[in-house]
Amino acid sequence: MRLNELYARYKDQVQFYIVYIREAHPQHGWQVPNNLIEDVLYDEPTTDDERTEVASACQIALDLHMPMLVDRIDNDIDEKYVGLPMRLFLVDGAGKIAYAGDKGPFGWDDEGFEETLKKVIAY
Repeated sequence: MRLNELYARYKDQVQFYIVYIREAHPQHGWQVPNNLIEDVLYDEPTTDDERTEVASACQIALDLHMPMLVDRIDNDIDEKYVGLPMRLFLVDGAGKIAYAGDKGPFGWDDEGFEETLKKVIAY
């Protein structure tokens, strides 16, 4: 992922946010081998405060430079945008979705996102 690079390049022209949604790989759920190897083990948060703690740990561990917002524990944003496991969205100045990436990680297309971003900025 080159999120930090995109953020650094365009942050003066576009507002960037990461929205942390429900935990994709909770400790007592579907685990991925790297999480076990790297000891990234979190229970599924049950409160907004717990989710914020996990989101902060994620942002620090992944060295994500852009601001992070946290979905409420009722998963309102996740349900509206179908964000799990990870997706890229670009909302234009009129509030319309200009880019909706496929579900990641296999559908992650930061190049397609950047192409659309350039078009939105030029408009």
